[in-house]
Amino acid sequence: MVISIGIFSVLVVTTIAITLSMATSQAKTANIQATQDNIRFSLELITKEMRTGTGYELKNLCTVIPGAEIHFLSTDPVTPSRVYYLDNATGIIMRSKESIGSSGECGRALPFTANEVVVERLSFILRGQAAGGNDGQPMATIALKVTARDPRMGTATSMNLQTTVVSRLRDL
Repeated sequence: MVISIGIFSVLVVTTIAITLSMATSQAKTANIQATQDNIRFSLELITKEMRTGTGYELKNLCTVIPGAEIHFLSTDPVTPSRVYYLDNATGIIMRSKESIGSSGECGRALPFTANEVVVERLSFILRGQAAGGNDGQPMATIALKVTARDPRMGTATSMNLQTTVVSRLRDL
């Protein structure tokens, strides 16, 4: 009887440990999925606006990191300007629909990514942006490094994403 209770106890403890491990893995997987969904949605919206935009410019009005801030014109007649930049203090991509002319105006930009996602690196690389018949097609490469922000998880999960956007409109 004592041996039976001992074997049963070992099985119960092992089953509980496996169940807790699976629950932790499920929570981490859900966190990673939410992070991926959020950053993919944000990146898709940025690329959609850039694809139909013109006049890409890299500036450093709202961030000190070179290449982490882009200004361009969209096809929206109400708010034609777009600005995206990385707020270094919060790790959030900021978006403004107004033209930003000085660093004091950066406070009008709104958070674009969720608080659960920490953007560690955002960079824009422009090619073919000079106006003219031989400039090539204007394009921008966007590279991101993001980390899931969840205090319940012991380890941080990070990922790198990159996409290249080719403007549909030529700056002739």
